[in-house]
Amino acid sequence: VVSSIVADLKTLDVGKLEVDFAFDATADGVVASGLAATASLNKFILEAHRLGIHAFVDTMEVQNPIEKLRSLKEIPDVVILHRAIDVEQSSAGDKSPDADQRQRWALVPKIKELYASKKKASGKDRVLVAVAGGIEPKTATYALGQGADILIVGRFIASAKDVEFAMRRILTVLPGYQDIDLKRIHSEDDDSSVENGGGPRWD
Repeated sequence: VVSSIVADLKTLDVGKLEVDFAFDATADGVVASGLAATASLNKFILEAHRLGIHAFVDTMEVQNPIEKLRSLKEIPDVVILHRAIDVEQSSAGDKSPDADQRQRWALVPKIKELYASKKKASGKDRVLVAVAGGIEPKTATYALGQGADILIVGRFIASAKDVEFAMRRILTVLPGYQDIDLKRIHSEDDDSSVENGGGPRWD
């Protein structure tokens, strides 16, 4: 498992400077708000790539994410389709993807198409698309079906009474993780069990 630290700064101005702050704090990635001026976003992305960290653009409250992305000279590593918590809490509470979520996540394939013909200077030919806001098993399944690469899960796990169970529910919707219990981590307890003659039980 590879873990990364992403500084969710939602930068609106002085993009280069805030990337430098994140880099100095050893972040692997940094997030700018899609509401920032095009010039700020271009400087933000360029500086992130110069320093070798990932540039995220969060499109929360951006009315036309495709047009905003099309206006950029620089290409981000990750685009986040994000619905704000206040908007999420004002919805009807149905755990299925609602009309707003469906409309926003329908942009996933459009964003991928936008960048399909643009090869990045780093040699990567793919921009990842992340989704955030109201992510739980049913909505996660829908988002993945639209082609989302990254699920940003917040309150479903953070507010759960049983955090481990909530995490397992999310993991089971990911390809290859349907039986998460088979992916055990080898521990020293396993070794001591064998040394003491315990060994595996087959009953």
